Amino acid sequence: MACVLAGAPILSPAQRSREPVTLNFVNADIEAVARTMAAITGRNIVVDPRVKGTINLSTDRPVPPQVAYNQFLSAVRLSGFTVVESGGLLKLVPEADAKLQSGAVSVGRPAAGNQITTQIFRLNFEPAANLVPILRPLISPNNTINVDPSSNSLVITDYADNLQRIGRIIASLDVSDATDVDVIPLRNALASDLAPVVQRLIDSSTSAPGVPGQPPARPPRAPRG
Repeated sequence: MACVLAGAPILSPAQRSREPVTLNFVNADIEAVARTMAAITGRNIVVDPRVKGTINLSTDRPVPPQVAYNQFLSAVRLSGFTVVESGGLLKLVPEADAKLQSGAVSVGRPAAGNQITTQIFRLNFEPAANLVPILRPLISPNNTINVDPSSNSLVITDYADNLQRIGRIIASLDVSDATDVDVIPLRNALASDLAPVVQRLIDSSTSAPGVPGQPPARPPRAPRG
């Protein structure tokens, strides 16, 4: 287990949080890695006693502390753990309990990142309850989706990066049912004169057998003579 920081000068927490680092953890104890990430980022990380096991975490070259931290979040996520922020404190907890401890709540634009957060999506057209069967399979099994009928909103707790994807899906489904209307300006005729002609064409196309939208075929003429 190693975090390559050798040769670096002694830095204050603010300076240390900006210095690039190279990580090389192999089968490293999760709690030990969390302590290292706390030192790199300058933030305290409290590890839940139920968080046990080892992880692998390495970088090919020096990376900014925030990038290293995001890779740490991805690594612990694969082991069934995650980091939540509550009251300004970072906690490394089992993923199943994260939804009960996460204090981050956002409305509107989904947050970015790899941490669990709660997002409120207010719908304008579609009943919120109608989207639950569509979105539930897209949410991590340990996380939640609930409906607030009073505001026609969805309250979803999940990883922030997945909430961004869900936000795009909701935006594409929450649309008005009104059909598009085309306005065609006329140059050489009166609209009132053409309206009966257009109506007859529409009626004939909808009542004609065969290809929809095509006028009925004329019957063949009888031969002369």
